[in-house]
Amino acid sequence: MFSLINRLVGVVDDPADTPRICERLRALGIAEADIEVLIGREGAIQLDSTGGSGWWHRTVRVVQYLMVDQSTELVMHDAALRDGRAVIAVLIRDRALKPDATTILQQEAAHLISFFGRIQTEEISRWRGEELVQPNFVPGRVDPKA
Repeated sequence: MFSLINRLVGVVDDPADTPRICERLRALGIAEADIEVLIGREGAIQLDSTGGSGWWHRTVRVVQYLMVDQSTELVMHDAALRDGRAVIAVLIRDRALKPDATTILQQEAAHLISFFGRIQTEEISRWRGEELVQPNFVPGRVDPKA
């Protein structure tokens, strides 16, 4: 199950930009294994924002949604992936690298950037661009195409 804990996460509008971003993060000293890139519908399935892959995952996602600060961003990440965008998640093992990793994501035009710590979430940048159609399970969802 995709976890956000201790990860810097951002949305990249053009998935073709992700190899360059990953290269810059690796040059910073972040291990390749600590960089996850999710792209498109396949990435949304891996993200599993609703816990649809099993009862245990669904339980974890429900608990996260009710108790974890900013857990609703999973829904936005899911919608971004289904819209054909990419999500980059960087496991930050050394907090000294976080400011520079954040700068790289910002310079590369990533948005909806947050750092998900163990206890709290730091919102770094908001969603930028057209509002996305969110999944049917989101209360009050508005489909702009309707």
